[in-house]
Amino acid sequence: MPDYQPPATGALCYLQLPTTDLQASLAFYTAVLGWEGETEHGSFTAPGLIGQWTAHRPPASDGGPLLWWWTNGIYSTLTKVVEHGGRVLERPQPDQGQRWLVEIEDPSGNRLGLACPMRTGRPQPLLMCRDVEATSRWYQELLGLVSDHGGPDYERLVSDGELVLQLHQGDVEHHHGRVGDPSAPVGNGALVWFGEVGDFDGVVERVALLKAPIVRDVHRNPPEGNGPAHREIWVTDPEGYVVVVASPDGEDWRP
Repeated sequence: MPDYQPPATGALCYLQLPTTDLQASLAFYTAVLGWEGETEHGSFTAPGLIGQWTAHRPPASDGGPLLWWWTNGIYSTLTKVVEHGGRVLERPQPDQGQRWLVEIEDPSGNRLGLACPMRTGRPQPLLMCRDVEATSRWYQELLGLVSDHGGPDYERLVSDGELVLQLHQGDVEHHHGRVGDPSAPVGNGALVWFGEVGDFDGVVERVALLKAPIVRDVHRNPPEGNGPAHREIWVTDPEGYVVVVASPDGEDWRP
Protein backbone atom coordinates (compact mmCIF):
# COMPACT_ATOMS: atom_id res chain seq x y z
CA MET A 1 0.00 0.00 0.00
CA PRO A 2 2.38 2.73 -1.21
CA ASP A 3 -0.07 5.58 -0.55
CA TYR A 4 -0.78 4.53 3.05
CA GLN A 5 -0.06 7.32 5.56
CA PRO A 6 0.55 6.35 9.20
CA PRO A 7 -2.04 7.85 11.58
CA ALA A 8 -1.29 10.24 14.41
CA THR A 9 -0.04 8.92 17.74
CA GLY A 10 -2.89 7.50 19.77
CA ALA A 11 -5.15 6.79 16.77
CA LEU A 12 -6.48 3.36 15.90
CA CYS A 13 -4.05 2.17 13.21
CA TYR A 14 -4.71 -1.52 12.49
CA LEU A 15 -7.57 -3.88 13.18
CA GLN A 16 -7.51 -7.66 13.36
CA LEU A 17 -10.94 -9.22 13.08
CA PRO A 18 -11.47 -12.91 13.85
CA THR A 19 -13.19 -14.89 11.11
CA THR A 20 -14.47 -18.42 10.69
CA ASP A 21 -15.15 -17.91 6.96
CA LEU A 22 -12.99 -15.42 5.08
CA GLN A 23 -15.24 -15.25 2.01
CA ALA A 24 -18.30 -14.62 4.18
CA SER A 25 -16.49 -11.90 6.14
CA LEU A 26 -15.34 -10.19 2.93
CA ALA A 27 -18.87 -10.22 1.49
CA PHE A 28 -20.41 -9.01 4.77
CA TYR A 29 -18.12 -6.03 5.41
CA THR A 30 -18.15 -5.03 1.74
CA ALA A 31 -21.96 -4.93 1.70
CA VAL A 32 -22.63 -3.46 5.15
CA LEU A 33 -19.76 -0.97 5.57
CA GLY A 34 -18.35 -0.56 2.06
CA TRP A 35 -14.89 -1.90 2.91
CA GLU A 36 -12.53 -3.30 0.29
CA GLY A 37 -10.66 -6.54 0.87
CA GLU A 38 -8.93 -9.53 -0.67
CA THR A 39 -8.73 -13.21 0.17
CA GLU A 40 -5.06 -13.96 -0.54
CA HIS A 41 -3.89 -12.36 2.72
CA GLY A 42 -7.26 -11.54 4.27
CA SER A 43 -6.45 -7.84 4.23
CA PHE A 44 -9.00 -5.02 4.10
CA THR A 45 -9.11 -1.25 3.89
CA ALA A 46 -11.74 0.87 5.61
CA PRO A 47 -12.09 4.67 5.81
CA GLY A 48 -8.98 5.82 7.69
CA LEU A 49 -8.05 2.26 8.70
CA ILE A 50 -6.41 -0.93 7.44
CA GLY A 51 -6.57 -4.41 8.88
CA GLN A 52 -6.82 -8.12 8.38
CA TRP A 53 -9.27 -10.94 9.01
CA THR A 54 -7.63 -13.74 10.95
CA ALA A 55 -8.55 -17.32 11.74
CA HIS A 56 -6.01 -17.41 14.59
CA ARG A 57 -8.15 -15.50 17.09
CA PRO A 58 -11.55 -16.66 18.40
CA PRO A 59 -14.56 -14.46 17.63
CA ALA A 60 -15.63 -12.23 20.51
CA SER A 61 -19.38 -12.18 21.08
CA ASP A 62 -19.37 -10.75 24.60
CA GLY A 63 -17.02 -8.76 26.80
CA GLY A 64 -14.10 -6.51 25.94
CA PRO A 65 -14.14 -3.28 23.90
CA LEU A 66 -16.98 -2.76 21.42
CA LEU A 67 -16.11 -1.03 18.13
CA TRP A 68 -18.78 1.24 16.67
CA TRP A 69 -18.99 1.89 12.92
CA TRP A 70 -20.79 4.76 11.24
CA THR A 71 -23.45 4.02 8.60
CA ASN A 72 -25.98 6.15 6.71
CA GLY A 73 -29.31 4.44 7.35
CA ILE A 74 -30.85 1.96 9.78
CA TYR A 75 -33.14 -0.02 7.47
CA SER A 76 -30.81 -0.41 4.51
CA THR A 77 -27.84 -1.33 6.72
CA LEU A 78 -29.68 -3.87 8.89
CA THR A 79 -31.17 -5.45 5.78
CA LYS A 80 -27.67 -6.00 4.44
CA VAL A 81 -26.52 -7.37 7.80
CA VAL A 82 -29.16 -10.11 7.67
CA GLU A 83 -28.76 -10.79 3.93
CA HIS A 84 -25.02 -11.38 4.36
CA GLY A 85 -25.10 -13.78 7.28
CA GLY A 86 -25.08 -11.40 10.24
CA ARG A 87 -27.52 -11.04 13.11
CA VAL A 88 -29.22 -8.01 14.63
CA LEU A 89 -29.07 -8.32 18.43
CA GLU A 90 -31.47 -5.58 19.54
CA ARG A 91 -33.80 -2.85 18.41
CA PRO A 92 -32.04 0.40 17.41
CA GLN A 93 -31.88 2.83 20.33
CA PRO A 94 -31.83 6.66 20.13
CA ASP A 95 -28.75 8.33 21.60
CA GLN A 96 -29.09 11.92 22.84
CA GLY A 97 -31.39 12.81 19.96
CA GLN A 98 -28.45 12.78 17.54
CA ARG A 99 -27.91 9.19 16.38
CA TRP A 100 -29.28 5.65 16.40
CA LEU A 101 -27.24 2.84 17.97
CA VAL A 102 -27.69 -0.88 17.36
CA GLU A 103 -25.55 -3.92 18.15
CA ILE A 104 -25.08 -6.73 15.63
CA GLU A 105 -22.98 -9.85 15.06
CA ASP A 106 -21.01 -10.51 11.90
CA PRO A 107 -21.10 -13.99 10.24
CA SER A 108 -18.27 -15.22 12.49
CA GLY A 109 -19.97 -14.09 15.71
CA ASN A 110 -18.01 -10.89 16.40
CA ARG A 111 -20.14 -8.27 18.13
CA LEU A 112 -20.12 -4.82 16.49
CA GLY A 113 -21.89 -1.53 17.08
CA LEU A 114 -23.51 0.45 14.28
CA ALA A 115 -24.34 4.15 14.55
CA CYS A 116 -26.26 6.24 12.04
CA PRO A 117 -27.66 9.78 12.01
CA MET A 118 -31.04 10.63 13.47
CA ARG A 119 -32.80 12.74 10.87
CA THR A 120 -35.76 15.07 11.09
CA GLY A 121 -39.00 14.34 9.24
CA ARG A 122 -38.80 14.29 5.48
CA PRO A 123 -41.45 13.85 2.76
CA GLN A 124 -42.03 10.28 1.55
CA PRO A 125 -45.30 10.62 -0.39
CA LEU A 126 -47.55 7.63 -1.00
CA LEU A 127 -49.75 7.58 -4.12
CA MET A 128 -52.84 5.45 -4.56
CA CYS A 129 -52.58 3.59 -7.89
CA ARG A 130 -54.63 1.33 -10.13
CA ASP A 131 -51.48 -0.27 -11.61
CA VAL A 132 -48.55 -0.15 -9.19
CA GLU A 133 -46.09 -2.00 -11.41
CA ALA A 134 -46.69 0.10 -14.54
CA THR A 135 -46.51 3.33 -12.52
CA SER A 136 -43.30 2.15 -10.87
CA ARG A 137 -41.72 1.49 -14.26
CA TRP A 138 -42.76 4.98 -15.40
CA TYR A 139 -41.06 6.71 -12.46
CA GLN A 140 -37.98 4.51 -12.81
CA GLU A 141 -37.67 5.43 -16.48
CA LEU A 142 -38.38 9.13 -16.02
CA LEU A 143 -36.24 9.83 -12.95
CA GLY A 144 -33.90 6.86 -12.58
CA LEU A 145 -35.52 5.79 -9.30
CA VAL A 146 -34.87 2.23 -8.11
CA SER A 147 -37.43 -0.33 -6.94
CA ASP A 148 -36.92 -1.35 -3.31
CA HIS A 149 -39.97 -3.60 -2.96
CA GLY A 150 -41.79 -4.50 -6.17
CA GLY A 151 -45.06 -6.30 -6.73
CA PRO A 152 -48.62 -5.42 -7.76
CA ASP A 153 -49.82 -4.16 -4.35
CA TYR A 154 -47.11 -1.88 -2.99
CA GLU A 155 -43.85 -0.31 -4.14
CA ARG A 156 -41.02 1.66 -2.57
CA LEU A 157 -38.91 3.78 -4.94
CA VAL A 158 -35.53 5.00 -3.73
CA SER A 159 -32.79 7.37 -4.88
CA ASP A 160 -29.26 6.77 -3.57
CA GLY A 161 -30.78 4.39 -1.05
CA GLU A 162 -33.25 6.99 0.31
CA LEU A 163 -37.01 6.39 0.07
CA VAL A 164 -38.58 9.15 -2.06
CA LEU A 165 -41.90 7.71 -3.29
CA GLN A 166 -44.39 4.97 -2.35
CA LEU A 167 -47.09 3.47 -4.55
CA HIS A 168 -50.13 1.63 -3.16
CA GLN A 169 -52.82 -0.33 -5.00
CA GLY A 170 -56.13 1.36 -4.27
CA ASP A 171 -58.15 -1.83 -3.74
CA VAL A 172 -55.66 -3.52 -1.41
CA GLU A 173 -55.59 -2.93 2.35
CA HIS A 174 -51.98 -4.15 2.76
CA HIS A 175 -50.83 -3.69 6.41
CA HIS A 176 -52.79 -0.56 7.30
CA GLY A 177 -56.10 -0.46 5.44
CA ARG A 178 -57.02 1.34 2.24
CA VAL A 179 -55.34 4.64 1.57
CA GLY A 180 -58.20 6.28 -0.31
CA ASP A 181 -61.25 5.89 -2.50
CA PRO A 182 -60.24 4.42 -5.89
CA SER A 183 -63.34 5.90 -7.51
CA ALA A 184 -62.56 9.47 -6.48
CA PRO A 185 -60.49 11.92 -8.59
CA VAL A 186 -56.78 11.78 -7.77
CA GLY A 187 -54.36 14.51 -6.81
CA ASN A 188 -56.65 17.52 -6.53
CA GLY A 189 -54.62 20.33 -4.97
CA ALA A 190 -51.44 18.26 -4.60
CA LEU A 191 -48.36 18.03 -6.84
CA VAL A 192 -45.81 15.21 -6.84
CA TRP A 193 -42.71 17.41 -6.80
CA PHE A 194 -39.15 16.31 -7.50
CA GLY A 195 -36.64 19.12 -7.01
CA GLU A 196 -32.86 19.43 -7.35
CA VAL A 197 -32.84 17.12 -10.41
CA GLY A 198 -29.40 17.46 -11.99
CA ASP A 199 -30.28 15.64 -15.23
CA PHE A 200 -33.16 17.98 -16.00
CA ASP A 201 -32.53 18.01 -19.77
CA GLY A 202 -32.46 14.21 -19.75
CA VAL A 203 -35.82 14.18 -17.95
CA VAL A 204 -37.29 16.43 -20.66
CA GLU A 205 -36.06 13.99 -23.31
CA ARG A 206 -37.59 11.03 -21.45
CA VAL A 207 -40.90 12.87 -21.08
CA ALA A 208 -41.09 12.84 -24.88
CA LEU A 209 -40.10 9.17 -25.11
CA LEU A 210 -42.73 8.21 -22.53
CA LYS A 211 -45.32 10.39 -24.32
CA ALA A 212 -46.26 11.84 -20.94
CA PRO A 213 -49.04 14.45 -21.18
CA ILE A 214 -47.53 17.89 -20.55
CA VAL A 215 -49.39 20.19 -18.17
CA ARG A 216 -46.84 23.01 -18.32
CA ASP A 217 -43.89 22.78 -20.69
CA VAL A 218 -40.33 23.75 -19.71
CA HIS A 219 -40.33 27.15 -18.05
CA ARG A 220 -38.22 29.19 -15.66
CA ASN A 221 -39.29 29.87 -12.08
CA PRO A 222 -39.55 32.80 -11.62
CA PRO A 223 -39.81 34.32 -15.12
CA GLU A 224 -37.70 37.27 -13.92
CA GLY A 225 -35.17 37.64 -11.10
CA ASN A 226 -33.02 35.03 -9.43
CA GLY A 227 -34.99 33.21 -6.80
CA PRO A 228 -35.15 30.20 -7.03
CA ALA A 229 -33.84 30.50 -10.63
CA HIS A 230 -34.54 26.93 -11.72
CA ARG A 231 -36.39 25.28 -14.61
CA GLU A 232 -39.52 23.16 -14.29
CA ILE A 233 -41.66 20.84 -16.38
CA TRP A 234 -45.12 19.68 -15.28
CA VAL A 235 -46.46 16.38 -16.64
CA THR A 236 -49.12 13.80 -15.81
CA ASP A 237 -48.14 10.31 -14.65
CA PRO A 238 -50.03 7.14 -15.74
CA GLU A 239 -52.39 7.46 -12.76
CA GLY A 240 -53.34 11.07 -13.47
CA TYR A 241 -51.20 12.76 -10.81
CA VAL A 242 -49.46 15.98 -11.80
CA VAL A 243 -45.70 15.54 -11.48
CA VAL A 244 -43.31 18.49 -11.34
CA VAL A 245 -39.62 18.01 -12.08
CA ALA A 246 -37.36 20.96 -11.22
CA SER A 247 -33.66 21.55 -11.85
CA PRO A 248 -31.44 22.61 -8.90
CA ASP A 249 -32.11 26.06 -7.46
CA GLY A 250 -29.81 28.57 -9.16
CA GLU A 251 -29.28 26.37 -12.23
CA ASP A 252 -30.77 29.10 -14.46
CA TRP A 253 -29.13 32.02 -12.66
CA ARG A 254 -28.93 35.12 -14.82
CA PRO A 255 -26.26 37.80 -14.22
